[in-house]
Amino acid sequence: MASVLVCVQPARGHVGPTKPVVAALLEAGHDVAVVTGARYERAFADLGADVTVLDDEVDFDETDLNGSVPGRERLSGPKLGRFDLERFADAMPAQLRAVGRVLARGVDVVVCDPLFAAGMALAFRRGAPRVLVLGFVPLTAPMPYRPAPRGVAERLQGAALRRFMRWMTAPARQTARRHVRELVGADTGLSFMDWPMRSDGVLQLTCPGFEYPRELPTPVHFVGPTTTSSAGEHPLPEWWDELAGSRPIVHVTQGTVANGDLGRLVDPAVEALADDDVLVVVTTGGTAPGVDPLPANVRVADFLPYDELLPRCDLMISNGGYGGVNHALRHGVPLVVVGASEDKSEVAERVTWSGAGLGYARGSLPVPKLRSAARRVLGDPAYRRRAGELAAEIAAGPTLDDVVKLIVDG
Repeated sequence: MASVLVCVQPARGHVGPTKPVVAALLEAGHDVAVVTGARYERAFADLGADVTVLDDEVDFDETDLNGSVPGRERLSGPKLGRFDLERFADAMPAQLRAVGRVLARGVDVVVCDPLFAAGMALAFRRGAPRVLVLGFVPLTAPMPYRPAPRGVAERLQGAALRRFMRWMTAPARQTARRHVRELVGADTGLSFMDWPMRSDGVLQLTCPGFEYPRELPTPVHFVGPTTTSSAGEHPLPEWWDELAGSRPIVHVTQGTVANGDLGRLVDPAVEALADDDVLVVVTTGGTAPGVDPLPANVRVADFLPYDELLPRCDLMISNGGYGGVNHALRHGVPLVVVGASEDKSEVAERVTWSGAGLGYARGSLPVPKLRSAARRVLGDPAYRRRAGELAAEIAAGPTLDDVVKLIVDG
């Protein structure tokens, strides 16, 4: 029996893929401690884990980020992304204090959220337990990474991206380096987002066909998506039987983070598909669509069980949440992704590169272009075929039992 510490940021998109791993570890008879925010204390305690709640100074409420994170409300766009990254890095000392209380009891291995900065300190600290990273964001190392450019245009685009990412990540990089030096006496030249490359391994929640191939300094295990979403978690709406009809089904979502303004993607997608012979199924995360009245071919719910919905879908239009996109790929659903916040531009790039759909690393698309993209993916069987190939890769990958063995046995 092993003692495992799991560190996870208190956000739905981070907790969702972590909970099945914690449950599997507990089911296998291992001791599991979790460090997370107050909002998710009960979710992990109900599984049987011992939960340590982060101090208020580094905890936050994902449903009211601007209210729970001082200084955030006045920012938007790239400046907001820069601010958020620096705040993640600056949480390192307080997170490490909470982690230290658990480590003092004895821990064999730490499984860490890539945005949980204390993991970076542990990766550089002598005598620390093994540190594994649960990769539920795109694998960007070395930050930013793209395959070898083809032609002048791609080289120029790559150079511009590198300049932008140096600016975007500079405060987080400097803050993380300072904390690591002060806390564990180590100097690191790494970007904050690249620290998993100093861990003992990454459990990447996708398949090889959805990640750029390259040589990396730490083992990367492609374990596929772990999140589950059943009818037991999200009840079926009264219109559910309509999904058994003959029309193609298009699922539209802005996920659980960047969904405050559905005018970025949901509303344009509803408008774009209003006259097409498809059934449009929208999940809003609780935000009301701005289109009123809704077209006759649109059905709306706050949340739906993905393991029931996605096998019925012919296309998913998403803003590029990594978990949702990989959930779609698990079921062989091709994609149109339009997103630029958080890690979403990276996801969009991988959708196009992998051949599973069309990705646009932008905050929004004009309605005509979005309509054209949806029709193109629906009309070309190559996208569905490629999504099916990635689904087969995921199905052939490690089971949760295998993931437990990777964590415990190394």
